[in-house]
Amino acid sequence: MSVDSQIPVFFINMDDAADRRQWFEAQASDLGLEVTRVAAVVGRELPDETLDQLKASIQSGTPLGPSEIGCFLSHRKVWEQVLASGATWAFVAEDDLHLAAGAAVYFHSTSWIPDDADLIKAETTFRRCHMGRRSSPTPDGRSLRQLHSLHGGSGGYFIRRKAAETALALAQDLCEPADHFLFNPESAFFNDHVSYQIDPAIAVQDLLRRENKAGFLESGLAIERRAQSKPKAGKILREIARPFRQLVQAVKDARTRFTEQTLFKRVDYRL
Repeated sequence: MSVDSQIPVFFINMDDAADRRQWFEAQASDLGLEVTRVAAVVGRELPDETLDQLKASIQSGTPLGPSEIGCFLSHRKVWEQVLASGATWAFVAEDDLHLAAGAAVYFHSTSWIPDDADLIKAETTFRRCHMGRRSSPTPDGRSLRQLHSLHGGSGGYFIRRKAAETALALAQDLCEPADHFLFNPESAFFNDHVSYQIDPAIAVQDLLRRENKAGFLESGLAIERRAQSKPKAGKILREIARPFRQLVQAVKDARTRFTEQTLFKRVDYRL
């Protein structure tokens, strides 16, 4: 595979995470892939005034800490790199992403990508999501299905240049969790673009991998999310309302399966 024919790979990495950088670059080398490092934005180093401005631009109402904001800004930074590269398609990864042993075939060309695709999610979080019943073939015999509901995680995805341009424009005026911005049907970006899921996935983040983990220390983002999920007095009412929210979600899922003719299934990871 020549470098000229490879879909460019950009991976986000913090300056103080040299171990992750070395690990990801070694993994890419084993797969025969050239990769470009993009220095992550460190949210906790941003001025309080900047953080307050970004928090004020959140439209979903989701509370974001400095690490989550830094993650979103890092993806925004990558989209700028995608546009600067001139490539039609690019792959965006976070530095703890494990790629399947045969994943390199997905980077040889774009011939396997449907003409209407704007975004292709390569990873899984092992959560169930709605996907189209019809599938397209992939280079190694997996399925490629249109994504119809939220599938969290922004650790690995292919993005079309035109979609990166739109994402960058939208991101100038708002700040959201990167995965919700890209893969949530409540997001303006998701609704204006066609997203697909590789099933089974060809990638998974280290935190979710059950065996042969790289053993990275927990990221600041993961620590921040866990702290926000701890029970607090203000969450009591939400806990009481949880069964009702689950019922509403079940109704929505049933409606989606009927109206969109979707599969509602867990996306596995296959080496």
